Amino acid sequence: MRFFPLVFAGLIFLGGPGFSQTPLLSPNLPGPRRSPAVTQTPAPKGSPSKEALAEQKARYAEMMATLKDRIADASDKVMSKIVGQEKDLRMRLGYFEKPERFDPNNFSNKDEIQDWQKLANQLQQSRDETAKLYGDASQNLETALVNERIAPDLAQAIRKEIIATFPWDDIAKKDDLVTNYVGYHRQLLTLFDQNWKTWNSAKPFFSDQKTEADYEKLCQQITSTGKEIETIYTRDNF
Repeated sequence: MRFFPLVFAGLIFLGGPGFSQTPLLSPNLPGPRRSPAVTQTPAPKGSPSKEALAEQKARYAEMMATLKDRIADASDKVMSKIVGQEKDLRMRLGYFEKPERFDPNNFSNKDEIQDWQKLANQLQQSRDETAKLYGDASQNLETALVNERIAPDLAQAIRKEIIATFPWDDIAKKDDLVTNYVGYHRQLLTLFDQNWKTWNSAKPFFSDQKTEADYEKLCQQITSTGKEIETIYTRDNF
C-alpha cells in the first residue's frame, strides 16, 4: 500500500472548512515534545502592521509544519506494522506459488507433507494477523495521533480522512482469497498424503480418473486464486 498518499490524505483536512477554528495541538500533555511557542501580543489598534502580519504568518507556518510532522510520525507508527506484516504474508505466499508445489514427486516422504501442512497453517496465521492490524488501524491511528499531541477533535477528523483512503474492498477480498488459497493447498497436500506413492513420474500423475480429476481441479483453483491475489497486490501496491 502506498504510504505517503495516506499521510497526505490526512493533511487535506487542514484546508477544509472550519479548520481555522479547530484547536490543532495539545501543548499541555506531559512528555518531551512541545508545541511551538505562541507569544501573546497586544491586540493592535486599527489595521495590523506588516511586521505583525509577518509574525502571525510565521507562527502559523511553524505550527503547520509541526502538525504535519506529527501526522507523519503517527501514521508511520501504524503503517509500518501493517507494511511489515504484509511483507511477511507475501513472503509466505511465495513459498506456495512455486510450480513444484503441484508435483507430488517433490516429496520424498510423508513427513514432508506434514511439514508443508504446518507451513500452510503459518500462512493462515499470517493472514489472520494482517487482517487484525487492518481491523485495529482506525483506533490505533487515532491513539497515535493523540499521543503525538494533536488535539483529540482534530485527531479524530484526520484519522477519518486517512482511513477512508484504505482500499477496504480489496483488503476484505484479499483476506477471503488467501483463506481459500490456504484451504486449496491443504486439500492438495491431503490428496498427496492419501494417495502416497500411487502417482506417476510425469503427468498425468494419477491413473485413477477421479483422483486425477480432483488433482487437476485443485491445481486450477490454486492457480486462479493466486492470480486474483497477485492482481490485488499489484493494483494496491501492498
